[in-house]
Parts: sequence; C-alpha cells; structure tokens
Amino acid sequence: MLSWMNECSNEDRVEPTEFKQIIGSLRYLCNSRLDTCFAVSIMSRFMNDPRKSHLTAAKRILRYVKGTLKFGLMFPTSNKEGEANLEGYSNSDWCGDRMDKRSTSGYLFKFNDATISWCTKKQPGTALSSCEAEYIACTFAACQAI
Repeated sequence: MLSWMNECSNEDRVEPTEFKQIIGSLRYLCNSRLDTCFAVSIMSRFMNDPRKSHLTAAKRILRYVKGTLKFGLMFPTSNKEGEANLEGYSNSDWCGDRMDKRSTSGYLFKFNDATISWCTKKQPGTALSSCEAEYIACTFAACQAI
C-alpha cells in the first residue's frame, strides 16, 4: 500500500520530546488562531514517531504564526441590529485519510459574526459515499448546536 505517510518512513527520526512540545504549544494556540487548527491537527497524528519532514512542517507553522501575530479572533460586544444571530456550517471530505479511508468532519459556529465554536475530527467509521460522509458531518454539527 503506497501512501504519503509511507513515503516518509525512510526519513530520519527526530527527538520526539521537542516535536511534542512544539505541537502542544500549537494546540494551545489553536484556541485563538482558527487558521492553524487544520495544519496542527494533521501534525498531531505524527507525535508517536515524528520524522524530519514533520518537524520541518511544525516549524513552518511556527514561522507562519510569527508572521501573523496581529491576527486573532475578535468578539463583538453587540450586534448592530440588536438581534442575536447564530450561524452554523459543516463539511466533510470523503475518504480523506489514505491509510484507513475514514473521512474528516468539521463544523464552525458563529454568533453575531464572531466564531464561537469549531472542530475537525475523524469520523468514527468509514463512509460508503460522499453523501453519507456529509450526513455524518451534519449530525456531528447538529449535536454541537443543540
């Protein structure tokens, strides 16, 4: 079975402690930096056996954060119309993980145009179609909305 994860198995291993510290710091940062969540979640998959390319990718995320320090989430104190407006979005990819063929679901909720909740997570089972993957993602988002 040839996949992008097997392509890096020939690379040199790196010190797992340093890699875990970087990823742990980035995961904490994800609370205020939504733009880094996906990349950090992908890098988290390699915490048990990090390779040189994984450490390089983690350092690129750190470099991105350093270059965008002025960005972040801002929560408005009031809505211009005086109404409460809750919006929710969900999405999924079908068979996004090449190793186990599981899809990834994600949702995002906004209250008065401010992001209040978001998550990406591998689906517990293998979806047989893109429609089923989307249905699972919508169910995942609806549970959070409730």
